[in-house]
Amino acid sequence: MRKVIYEEAMDGITISRLIRNYEFNMPSKHTHDEYEIYYLVRGERSYFIEKQIYHIKQGCLVFINRNTIHMTTQYKDSYHERIVLEMREEPIASLLACTGELQLSDFFQRNQGVIELDAENQQYIMSLLDGIASEMGTKDPGYKMMAMNKLIRLFFFTVRHLKQSDFSASTTSLSTTATHQKVTEVASYISANYAQAESLDYVAKRFFMSKSYLSRIFKEITGYTVNEYINVNRIQQARKLLAESDLNITEIAETLGYDSITYFEKIFRKHTETSPLKYRKQCLKEKESPAVRPKTYQGEQLQ
Repeated sequence: MRKVIYEEAMDGITISRLIRNYEFNMPSKHTHDEYEIYYLVRGERSYFIEKQIYHIKQGCLVFINRNTIHMTTQYKDSYHERIVLEMREEPIASLLACTGELQLSDFFQRNQGVIELDAENQQYIMSLLDGIASEMGTKDPGYKMMAMNKLIRLFFFTVRHLKQSDFSASTTSLSTTATHQKVTEVASYISANYAQAESLDYVAKRFFMSKSYLSRIFKEITGYTVNEYINVNRIQQARKLLAESDLNITEIAETLGYDSITYFEKIFRKHTETSPLKYRKQCLKEKESPAVRPKTYQGEQLQ
């Protein structure tokens, strides 16, 4: 059973709430250019974010930075109900900047991960998220500002909550199952050594595991094969180097561990839908005009 409670959209923001009562794992490799807030209303899920695996349950609030690898998978029972809100940089970044206290990009960089909420705070967050959807659905006068006001309240609630709790979002709810811990270890190693970790064979030998077993558990939990995950980490670094360094395309390919510039360009295009040279030009335009950003969407909107 798949039941949609609501699906609403306005400029720069989408929100949906749905129930699933069947086995569901996100079927695609998933990154996108929007910031994401995920709230689990009921049930339990496993959530792979970048290189960590979280066990999330009712009342968990998840923040995911843009262009970050993430995937949800089943944890025990299939039933779950979730709310997902995705937002582009604008218009919410400009509204937050007006407060002089919070920047959108900085918030997600600092707070990516999972927050567990008590019953009282769960009710408050639900009221904000459902309120955002209600404003977007009714479209009464001033609905855009009212919806964004509730979203801003959610951000500042989170900042205050984490300050009072004295811990960061990224340190809670980490999964402790043996398989999840092993996949986390492998993912962390690849993230830190993407240039040297050249293949499934190399990584399997590094961790004294059979290639078939490592391949199976890694794909099952992350949605990526080991080789795909190596490449996606390399391409994330390539984006950074293209945007921030003066290295030419050949030098960047060599730095990332690619022997062939042709193969590097092929992989880069697969993950970004553009070439390294065009991406660099887009980044230069972005610096000149903040409203223009490179297209970096990959995957489907299927949490």
